[in-house]
Amino acid sequence: MSILKSEADRARAQAANLVKQYRAIGPGAIAGALAAAKKRKPMAKMAPAKG
Repeated sequence: MSILKSEADRARAQAANLVKQYRAIGPGAIAGALAAAKKRKPMAKMAPAKG
């Protein structure tokens, strides 16, 4: 087994609990939360330096 494959397997095993916990949320709920989130004000453009 290659090193990359074993690292991927290890990462997959570590994330298994998170996958079980958050799988039910689904992309629709995430999109809804993002749509309902407070919008950030755009940053003001910087004035050109005088020199």
